[in-house]
Amino acid sequence: MRLFIKNMVCNRCVMAVSQELEKLNLKITRINLGEVELQKEPTVKQLLQLTDSLNLLGFEILDDHKQKQIEKIKALLIKKVQFGDIEEHFSVIQFLSAALHKDYSYIFRLFSELRSHCDALCKFGESHHIMEKIAKAV
Repeated sequence: MRLFIKNMVCNRCVMAVSQELEKLNLKITRINLGEVELQKEPTVKQLLQLTDSLNLLGFEILDDHKQKQIEKIKALLIKKVQFGDIEEHFSVIQFLSAALHKDYSYIFRLFSELRSHCDALCKFGESHHIMEKIAKAV
């Protein structure tokens, strides 16, 4: 089972989420920023406990498809900034289109619904620190 978790922005977040899963004896297959894959589906009780414990730490389990996509985008942008491999003429839209295997119109529609974030994201300019702040705020 795959869970999407909001506000996982660094390795410390990954460690904190991992610890909460371990406390509930939930076995992790894979964990990345914003995403956890479990070996098996948690019980309703485990899921409620996990939701509560993650909320106390500032995280949120997502169930809305658009929110999941936004978290995936956020994780991609954070990794891009953290690895420092941003080319001189970097295009956010081209990067996201390739990484998500979605066309420009899909990404445009997604961000059009989140206008305030889109305006900031599309106009981050030369400063990669601004891009990282935007990714954390989305």
